[in-house]
Amino acid sequence: MATFAVDCPGCGTTKEHMTTTASQIGVHCSCGVTFTVDIDEQTVDDWWERES
Repeated sequence: MATFAVDCPGCGTTKEHMTTTASQIGVHCSCGVTFTVDIDEQTVDDWWERES
């Protein structure tokens, strides 16, 4: 299975093992940022800071 990695737009931590077979990926980073990943481009699509 093919995988790729993206960096969190909030803290820069690399998030690995994203699968290319998913239709959409959502990531919740421990820094308080949530982001979605564009599978085709293998980049961060949209991101926002979660309210605490």
